[in-house]
Amino acid sequence: IWIYDENSFPSGFAGGLVPAQMPESYNQGQGLAWKTSNVLKTEPGKIYPFIFKKEKKQWKDITADTARYLGKKGEFALVELTFYERSKWYAGYSYVDLLKPGVTDKFIEVTMAGYEKYLGQELGKTIRGTFTDEPNINPPGRNAVRYTPDLFEEFKKQWGYDLRPCLPSLFEETGDWMRIRHNYQSTLLRLFIERWSMPWNNYSTSRNLIWTGHYWEHGWPWLADGPDNMAMYGYHQMPGIDMLFNTMDQENFPGQFGNIRAVKELSSIANQLGKNRTLSETYGASGWELTFNDMKRLGDWEYVLGVNFMNQHLSYMSIAGDRKHDFPQSFSYHIPWWNLYKIQSDYFGRLSLALSSGEQENRILVLEPTTTAWMYYKPGRNNPLLDSISHSFHNLLTALEKNQIEYDLGCENSMKNNAKVNGNRLVVGNRSYNVVILPPFTRNLDKPVRDLLKQYLSSGGKLIAVGARPDRSDGVPDPELVAFPEVYARQWITVPKLPDEALIPMLREKECWFEDPGNIRGTLYHMRRRFHDGQLLFLVNSHRDQNAQGTVHIKGSYLYELDALSGKIFRYPAQIEDTMLRASFILPPSGSLLLFATNKKHLFPARKNVPDNMRPLPVIYNKPVCLSPNVIALDYCTLHMNGKPDTFLYFYSAGNLIWQAHGFPDNPWVSSSQFKKQLVESDTFSSGTGFSVFYPFRIEKGTIVKNMKAVVERPWLYNVMVNGKELKPLSGQWWLDKRFGVYDISQVVIPGQNIIGLTISPMRIYAETEPVFILGDFSVLPDTRGFRLAPSRRMEYGSWKKQGMPFYSDKVSYSGTFTLPKKMKNIQLHLKNWNGTVAEVKVNGKQAGVIFSPPYTLALEKWCRKGENKIEVIVYGSLKNLLGPFHFVRQRGIVTPWSFKYAPAVQPPGEQYDQLDYGLNEEFIITADYE
Repeated sequence: IWIYDENSFPSGFAGGLVPAQMPESYNQGQGLAWKTSNVLKTEPGKIYPFIFKKEKKQWKDITADTARYLGKKGEFALVELTFYERSKWYAGYSYVDLLKPGVTDKFIEVTMAGYEKYLGQELGKTIRGTFTDEPNINPPGRNAVRYTPDLFEEFKKQWGYDLRPCLPSLFEETGDWMRIRHNYQSTLLRLFIERWSMPWNNYSTSRNLIWTGHYWEHGWPWLADGPDNMAMYGYHQMPGIDMLFNTMDQENFPGQFGNIRAVKELSSIANQLGKNRTLSETYGASGWELTFNDMKRLGDWEYVLGVNFMNQHLSYMSIAGDRKHDFPQSFSYHIPWWNLYKIQSDYFGRLSLALSSGEQENRILVLEPTTTAWMYYKPGRNNPLLDSISHSFHNLLTALEKNQIEYDLGCENSMKNNAKVNGNRLVVGNRSYNVVILPPFTRNLDKPVRDLLKQYLSSGGKLIAVGARPDRSDGVPDPELVAFPEVYARQWITVPKLPDEALIPMLREKECWFEDPGNIRGTLYHMRRRFHDGQLLFLVNSHRDQNAQGTVHIKGSYLYELDALSGKIFRYPAQIEDTMLRASFILPPSGSLLLFATNKKHLFPARKNVPDNMRPLPVIYNKPVCLSPNVIALDYCTLHMNGKPDTFLYFYSAGNLIWQAHGFPDNPWVSSSQFKKQLVESDTFSSGTGFSVFYPFRIEKGTIVKNMKAVVERPWLYNVMVNGKELKPLSGQWWLDKRFGVYDISQVVIPGQNIIGLTISPMRIYAETEPVFILGDFSVLPDTRGFRLAPSRRMEYGSWKKQGMPFYSDKVSYSGTFTLPKKMKNIQLHLKNWNGTVAEVKVNGKQAGVIFSPPYTLALEKWCRKGENKIEVIVYGSLKNLLGPFHFVRQRGIVTPWSFKYAPAVQPPGEQYDQLDYGLNEEFIITADYE
């Protein structure tokens, strides 16, 4: 069991309990905001600890003499003390100051005391570890930097001078701004480590717990959330990241999937500091439409770069109310494919074991230019210098990966405590490097790292400066550092970019290298791990559409494929060339290959090759069969409240009006944390409160209504009526969620207009207005407003949406029979043109496997028999078409609570709803080897 620290994120406030018990955690200010003015004027209620006036192009502190300048003209700058704002996200309080001594200790006390009291003997045993989520030191306010009450004291203790008169340098390029910004960020990092990371590390160590979790690692080199996430990882027993959304893009400087830096920071610290496991919180906010192929492609990508422990985001206990909008996907019984997810889970379980075994020993160290970013960072996103650092570093790492060059990243803060020089190698913890790379725009090196590099170069170590010419140490000009390229001319190699053809021999590994890697199509990544008896090689093609085809040379005498999907092991074809093996590979889009090279011979079979002379078998196809009732979601309704005119509007807008009429600004459950039982205990509405909502739907004449049902969330709250007739939920029945009640409406609906009404009085705190669903044997056709119900039609191959099933989210069976004159060795199923989250295949009533990734084939010979065989392909949809979002969808793959909040004021035509085309569009094909 793993435990999550609190109610909501970011970690630190513990559902409001920390600020409630420790007011000083939030009430002493957390930011300093800079505002310039031509007339000195202060605003009532605001605190200005510093005021500056520009004289002779220099900012002068006039705080002690403010009264003399009030109302006067000039160039003034007011520094306002800012505070975290209270909001329902923080349970009515605000976030807390994690830089203040004692706040983290209070957080640990609040979150862990209950576990210790009731499960203390299980800590470190049954309860393996604890997870913290996105703790940060982001300053409140616009154009603000971070503050904590002892900031100036701690700064002077570390750097020997007073920060206060230098504050303008944090906002403008004035004075000795590079040094001051560097020193300031260094101070913040030290305090964040000492006052957040170290208390958690000490606590988890004392309780034999594994501390994991992640920060907001996607913002680098913008530093608002923290000066150096990579430095923080060293204090976790299992460092972690998160990878959100489903928008992998390696070319456009991605913040999430595709962000090589974020994963390499994690794996590099793990390699250097001996952390066997690395976690990723994965798939959050990808949307209900996330497919098995998406999951494999995204997961493979982060695994090949260094993740080996997956934390799926997330599993809903219920999707009642606004939960269904809260950064979906879900891994729970609500999902159509949940019964098949074990296949994905086992796949990543096997990968996790393989990629946490052995050692990844890279000999190239790429120094991350974080301390250079410190010098350039100031509040605001308009910063071309940081853009250049970000883009050039991403391009460098992309080029290294494309050319299959193995490397770790170097964190200067971690190197201060964990690095040394041994001969001509730079040793960082458990790893030893004989090539160091300085990325473009590197200007600063912290003095301990600068001294290490001097010793390393003096000992003959090689350094490649990619358009970099560092000239500062700790933000201060350093003439000796400037001279390094000349003093160590034989070791210091300057190139405009990598890869440089002349340097390939230096960068390429002797025991594993690829032929012409820069010209391999697709998007190929690899990870190599050493064992005492061989090498493990993981190859991944992250491209959506292209194959990755190439040849690899790896040391060993025998090569084996470890099939992580099936758990089987096969001999892999390779040519022996002296002490090396030469092996070719073709990875389809989203494909991967796990190989083990060794000098030991093992008796594993070769994988059966599919012959080129496979021919189609005659198949008698049946009509497709829908395996669940069709469904429509009614997401517009008429709202009726006493004293207000009836209004027809989007369900979310109706809900907001209802909450506002009952004393809340909006739905109190949305994007909020409940303080203790505050919301539950506020369920004391008086008589006369409440509301009615009416959901219209139109039924064409001839539509079968025999088994028509309605589904209402939390049915115990409402008086439900259809066309004015009160109904009761069917006893013991639910649909989609155990809190969704089912009503038989077959006897009360009529051709033409129908209305489902929900009435509640008095109001209840649980009464969240949500869509109502209709189930039955009908077609759903686009109308001028929304949709209408029409007679069902027999299913054919093709889009479900175009066959009257735009909201359908479950499964459709495509079946047929074929005859084998004899038992055959090779039989293949091919899906040529289809859309779905996954396809399940059954042969003669038994599951033969699933299909979800190119080339969309499956071997069937194990399941087939001589004579007649029945085959069934079951295509799974997703909850996207049922739950949305339906309106104002501008980008796929990013789905947040805000994606559901807005819709046109007037219900749009059904054709304008954003829904996906699921279905098997062509008949499946079965081929066999007739020889």
